[in-house]
Amino acid sequence: MSFKDAAEELFVSPPAVSHQIKILEENLGVALFKRENRKISLTGDGKRYYLHVKRGLDLINSATLAVRKEKKKRRFIINTLPNIASLILFPNIHEFQAKHPELNIQIDSDVSRIDLENSEATVAIRHECGTEPELTYHPLVKIALTPICHRSYLEQHPGIKKGDFSNCRLIKISGDTYQWPRWQTEWNLLPDTPNEIVVSTVQASIEAVKNNIGVAMGYLPTSYQFMQNDDELVLPLADMVTAHGECFLAYRNNNADDEVIMAFHEWLVAVIAEEWSDK
Repeated sequence: MSFKDAAEELFVSPPAVSHQIKILEENLGVALFKRENRKISLTGDGKRYYLHVKRGLDLINSATLAVRKEKKKRRFIINTLPNIASLILFPNIHEFQAKHPELNIQIDSDVSRIDLENSEATVAIRHECGTEPELTYHPLVKIALTPICHRSYLEQHPGIKKGDFSNCRLIKISGDTYQWPRWQTEWNLLPDTPNEIVVSTVQASIEAVKNNIGVAMGYLPTSYQFMQNDDELVLPLADMVTAHGECFLAYRNNNADDEVIMAFHEWLVAVIAEEWSDK
């Protein structure tokens, strides 16, 4: 109720405020204020207009405060393998977020290894340990290979239990086609199996298995999680396991004392132990 106070808040002159109000009234075609002896008060139209405008201004104010609050949050960017992102992080990251509401967490899923030292990522989850002197690597979980198939597919192809895949369709992953030869070589099982299908991801290979399309090479311990969700999935040669590297959490050496990164590492190890248990 004061053009003078409004002018001071806006860092303009009182006549400038009065002029803008007059233009607004002309555009609306109504009087918003009663002007009496250097006093002003809202008209009926002014009160109604004020109530509507106030809602909009409150929304703008809330949005501004939210952006300022978000800006103050620390960005915590996790670069990870797609398989770990979908199986471990996406279903569980809300738990870590709840413990650290001050973080603005971002998950970047990518098969290729980024240059962690020169990227915005805070941590990276990688398959195999690197040799970069500026990075610290913490082991997370050992990975192994053994075939996985649907129970009914095994019944239709009982020879699989003896390592005979001659009449089977092998399901391979485009980015990791050497998995089958590696496992077959170690166990001296190199049959001629021209019947195969290539898919793009581990999840796609499991979906193919669920649809009775063939036999996929399972990654342990991730296969245990798939088997917990679908008891029709089986490991026909569970005793024939081939080592396939290890997953690591990597971060820059200068973050070695970062309490949040240490907390994330501890949380991640616990989640992997829970989700990928062979119970």
